[in-house]
Formats: sequence, structure tokens, C-alpha cells
Amino acid sequence: MKGESGPATARAPVPWATEALWAEAQNALAHSLAANGARLAPARRQAAAIAHHRRCLAALFDEVTAVTCAVCATPCCQHAKVWLDFKDLLLLHLNGVPLPPHQLREDLNASCRYLGPHGCRLPHPSRPWICDWYICPDLHRAIARDIPGGLVEVDGLRARVKAGREAMEKAYLEALEFSAAHAA
Repeated sequence: MKGESGPATARAPVPWATEALWAEAQNALAHSLAANGARLAPARRQAAAIAHHRRCLAALFDEVTAVTCAVCATPCCQHAKVWLDFKDLLLLHLNGVPLPPHQLREDLNASCRYLGPHGCRLPHPSRPWICDWYICPDLHRAIARDIPGGLVEVDGLRARVKAGREAMEKAYLEALEFSAAHAA
């Protein structure tokens, strides 16, 4: 009935949660990249810049996560409802980064399948952006306390990644639109 909401309709399901949908998404993206080669140069440049900024973030986080994340009683990965979104997949494909074999979770009630006993089992470049974007209060305090100017640097890098993700997606869609217009 229209207007009703319940557990099944309150939130959208996790995208590409099954093995078949995950494989289909990867194949579709790979095909679109192969079919649009040189037209994707602007998107590839954005993806390379994003990867650089995320490596800088990872280096900052690595300085303090040993004293925060490694000893956290309630890791974000256990309760946060995150997954790899379209921009994450596009970034991984454009940069040639190995993709996780599966989406992070099967459904909204599951924990991240890549959470191990010592934290995330995925290499930083393969993680979704949300995992670098979100900074819990403990991590925030540790960065402020242990890295001079760290919060300003983190905020600047996060802003550049966010803008880069938008620009990367736009450049990708423009390349596909150009390709479709010339095919017609």
C-alpha cells in the first residue's frame, strides 16, 4: 500500500549483493571502459588524483589507528551499513585496483565480510570511500592529539576526494554520452 513503510521498504537493499549481480556489475563496467578507451582520459586523471589523496589519508590514519581501531570494542565495520557504491567501483576499475571478490555485505543486517580479528582485511585502495570519510570520535581525538595539523590536513584531503569523485563520475558519464551520441 502506498505510504506504508516497514523493514522491507525503509531502506534500499545493498547493491550487487549476490555473486551474480556483483559479476554483472564488474563485467558491465569493464566493457564500458574498454569500449570508450581514450575518451575516458579525464575520468582516469580524476581517478589517479583520488587514489593519491586516499593514499595520503591512509598514511595519516595509519599513524593513529593502532591506538584507536585496533583496540575498539565496537568497530564501525560491525554496525555501519556500508558497501562499495558505483563511484567506488568506477574508481577501482579506472585505477586497475583489484576488486574484492564480493560486495562488502550480503544485506543490511550483516557485518562487513572483510572485518577480521585485527581490522579490515582489504587493502586501503580496495576499500569504499565511506571507510576513509567517516572518522569516529576516538579517531578524531587521536588525530587532533597526535598529528600536528592533522585534522586540517584530513579535512582538506577528504574535500578533494569528494570533489574528485563527483568529477570522475561526470567525466565517465560524459564519455559514455559522447560514445552513445556518435553511435546513433
